[in-house]
Amino acid sequence: MSPVRLIILLVAAVAAVGAVFLVRSVQQPSTSVAAELPATAAPAPITIPVKQVLVANNPIPVGRFVSAEDLRWQEWPADAPMEAFLEQEANPEALEKMIGAVALVPLVKGEPVTIAKLVHPGTAGFMSVMLTPGMRAVSLEIEPETAAGGFIQPNDRVDVIVTREVESTNANTSNAMQGIRSDLILANVRVLAIDHIYGAPPAVDAEGAPRTGQAEVIMGSRATLELSDRDSTLINTAKKAGDVSLVLRSVADLSQPQGATGTGRVYRDGVSQDAEGVRVYRYGTETVSTAPAG
Repeated sequence: MSPVRLIILLVAAVAAVGAVFLVRSVQQPSTSVAAELPATAAPAPITIPVKQVLVANNPIPVGRFVSAEDLRWQEWPADAPMEAFLEQEANPEALEKMIGAVALVPLVKGEPVTIAKLVHPGTAGFMSVMLTPGMRAVSLEIEPETAAGGFIQPNDRVDVIVTREVESTNANTSNAMQGIRSDLILANVRVLAIDHIYGAPPAVDAEGAPRTGQAEVIMGSRATLELSDRDSTLINTAKKAGDVSLVLRSVADLSQPQGATGTGRVYRDGVSQDAEGVRVYRYGTETVSTAPAG
């Protein structure tokens, strides 16, 4: 090997060894400095002040009586507007007090409860939320003799009968009942209240039949019935015609038609149910063209 090549190889070897030591000298101080730095601490969690507010535990539709299972306390940011909410700190008994109230507006699960959304029995607006949409509340005076002896309860179904005197066509008859007539004018109508005693909406069992009756007797003097707008006029007409009585229906008969009977339509519309004529239904409204009842 020539001297020149030998010198070049020696220089290259020395350069390689120097490069190794240079790299080690550069890395070692950074490693020691990193070892001397303290470990970075995890960021502390942010704590948001909260309050317990009353919310709906289940969806609550309009007109439903609220039970204990429908409400619960839930954490709510303390800095959020809560003027209308029911806070546990300010109203610790709010949950118990709201049991038995009726929803004026539909509530979704988790929605805060306010006094404006629920109404208690006996307060303004209560009866209006008890009514089925499109129906009316009509009251009439009753006595134990004309209301099944006091066994009619809110949410029971009843028939309405009017008893009146009629002129006898047979002057020679000796039958005392000849001049008395009773007509069934309304069938299967819902009782909303007896006096100021209201009933919760009927529960439905596994067979789909509403359960009625509260194992008590209500000796009331006024019954409030749920009727359609047209059938509501029947009560005033019937009171003028004679004595009105309520007849309690069996729970097994609740699937039958509700409202005015054929005789009831005679009282209501002033037309004979046996007269020949044409009934026209236009946009859901019934129009009768026939002769008036004689």
